[in-house]
Amino acid sequence: MHSRVGSAPGRLDLLGGVADYAGARVLEVATHRATTVTADADDELVVGPVRIGVDDMFALAALPYPDVRDALTSFPRWTHYVLGVAVVLVRHRVIDPPRARLSIASDVPPSIGVSSSAALEVATARALGGGEIEPLRLAALCQEAENQVVGAPCGIMDQVVVTVGRSGAVLPILCRPAAVEPIVSLPDDLEVVGVPTGAEHDVSGVPYRCARVAAFMGKRMVEEATGSRGPWISELPPDAVAALPDMLDGATFRDRWGGTDDPLTAIDPDATYPVRAATAFGGEEHRRSAALVGALERRDLGAIRHLMAASHAGYDAMGLGHPAASSTVDAMLTRPDVHGARSSGGGSGGTIVVMCERGALDDVDDLIRYLHPSRGAQ
Repeated sequence: MHSRVGSAPGRLDLLGGVADYAGARVLEVATHRATTVTADADDELVVGPVRIGVDDMFALAALPYPDVRDALTSFPRWTHYVLGVAVVLVRHRVIDPPRARLSIASDVPPSIGVSSSAALEVATARALGGGEIEPLRLAALCQEAENQVVGAPCGIMDQVVVTVGRSGAVLPILCRPAAVEPIVSLPDDLEVVGVPTGAEHDVSGVPYRCARVAAFMGKRMVEEATGSRGPWISELPPDAVAALPDMLDGATFRDRWGGTDDPLTAIDPDATYPVRAATAFGGEEHRRSAALVGALERRDLGAIRHLMAASHAGYDAMGLGHPAASSTVDAMLTRPDVHGARSSGGGSGGTIVVMCERGALDDVDDLIRYLHPSRGAQ
């Protein structure tokens, strides 16, 4: 086996964020920072301190996913993303059990909401030989690894944008389950950048799970009230969503409605959920994303600012805000060349995304830049 190299960028979430699991349209951009995985020949799969032989990989890939998670608990957490991809690719017979030593190099910052996990997953899949399959299927397999092996209930937008995103373009993705729409070019004088808030983000954390559970609770309640069922939260009638309770405890929901149709989360009877805001966000963000595409084409800076502010407020309303994110957004909006800012990705701190004049935030430390084709890597 010759060395095989796989690479994938990070991403910035211009608009959409957690609306991906609601079946909404989201607007994403690839970053100039990327993760590269190199696979060199070995007798078994070697990932950091972990070694898994061919027979053990066959056995692992045949287990139910809860048993796979249990089998990996003694290994460092970061290896679960890599091993999870290998297990899924073998399970679906995309590859044979790998005989490779994997080396990882990345300048995508971890734990700040710019898809370091998806970049690692996709780069790993490409290095192991899965890069020749259809890109959206590759993204779905990597999402399966994160959902089922890592145990993080993410939607699919991150895996899609790091698989097919490219520099110089805003990528609209209709997450039903995943369809890439025509790319949108930014005006030459504008760029999208990410500003870290200093607060780490975790998509498997409590606020994200709470918001997701609340959205699917609302879906179940609207479906019973209207007598109509559908696959996507973002398609629910706005007037029925507006009639949902602001907050509802899990025990009351389970007594009255039973459960939800989300296979990745469970309702905690002792928790209280922001049902109306979390359910409304999917449809509202779906409509905002369409409006933002039009605003970019018209270079309507006032509309861009308004739409990003509404999205930021939506994050706060469903519990995905953070004091560090709000203070960073407020600070950015005082600058005359900034035209919009919001919480992004899974929220809860991490990174805010900013629309600004090109070069306006070059003085900001640790800036994560959308790669404009004429800029080059930085």
